[in-house]
Amino acid sequence: MGRIIFTVDGPVATIALDNPNNHNAVDKPMRAELAAAYEQIENNQDVRVAIIHGADAGSFCAGGDIDAYLEANVFGPDAAPLPRIPRPYPSTKPYIAAMRGYALGGGFALALSCDLRVAGTGARMGPTGLKLGAVQGAQTITRLTRLIGASKALEVLLLSKRLSGEEAASMGLVHAVTDDTKVLEVAREWANTIAEFSPWTVSMTKKLVYEASHLPLDQAMEWEDQVATEGYRRPEALEGFTAFKDGRRPKF
Repeated sequence: MGRIIFTVDGPVATIALDNPNNHNAVDKPMRAELAAAYEQIENNQDVRVAIIHGADAGSFCAGGDIDAYLEANVFGPDAAPLPRIPRPYPSTKPYIAAMRGYALGGGFALALSCDLRVAGTGARMGPTGLKLGAVQGAQTITRLTRLIGASKALEVLLLSKRLSGEEAASMGLVHAVTDDTKVLEVAREWANTIAEFSPWTVSMTKKLVYEASHLPLDQAMEWEDQVATEGYRRPEALEGFTAFKDGRRPKF
């Protein structure tokens, strides 16, 4: 049985998937703990950004625990509802996936749901659904298509590709590739950078990217202008521009 190791260090929360005997696959107890961690992150005003990673250096996450799925009778014509791995969206706070080793199936979906992704040189990621006689699901197809476009998404999905970090980066799926030993270090550097910004401006930037991009162009621009105008009227903007003029770091 696996577990979630949840920690908070100042403004940065960390979720470690810990099921080393199954490449950190998520079982039933872990799903509940993961959902609880997401709720704590969203409700804790001191937390500004979160990192998800595998507790051991072997894998990020190999998806859902298949033994647990079989025990829950989720396959076949009289199957029970399929267990779902909770997803960060629509969290207002940014999530960073720090990937070492395998990020497959539902683990790949979990990484795609994060806002930023850093992978080690030994990382291997991709869908597994077709190999197992199933549609990938877990929002993988929708997210993958929106991230890299229909043509490349079809290539990854229909060929059931297992991508290296470098291959994923060339498609725009991964934002950085580094030595396996430095994956968490890079993720924490990114988290610390984001944590210095105003939470409201970060959350609204996320919202605009995810939601405005699917509006007609004139509506998207109008909404962005409204948000930007509201932002200039908030105390964070006054603090930021005043700090810049005074030559000091702003305090948000």
